[in-house]
Amino acid sequence: MPDKRKTILVVEDDDMLRELLIIVLEENGFDVLTAKDGVEAYETYVRNRDIIVLVLSDLGLPRLGGWESFSKMKEVDPSIKAILASGYFDPELKEKNYRIGGKEFCSKTI
Repeated sequence: MPDKRKTILVVEDDDMLRELLIIVLEENGFDVLTAKDGVEAYETYVRNRDIIVLVLSDLGLPRLGGWESFSKMKEVDPSIKAILASGYFDPELKEKNYRIGGKEFCSKTI
């Protein structure tokens, strides 16, 4: 069973990037759960919210977008900790981020 102190839910639809994140996080002592889309992310979070300490999610996800998925998770657990990232960021999304309780935004571009 994963350790509550260090389990991260990685939500990424790009297989290569998701696998890279798993490797990096596991090499640094984290247990990792994964999801490929927003629906799977929400369902995984609900089933495992007692052990997940952080959600690391892309915003551009199939089936249910990252914002929507995070918002649904936040309804289940208002104290959720998450890092949301995207290769594209519209200034309007920054305002939406703050309205739903986000503190900052992480860009996937270098």
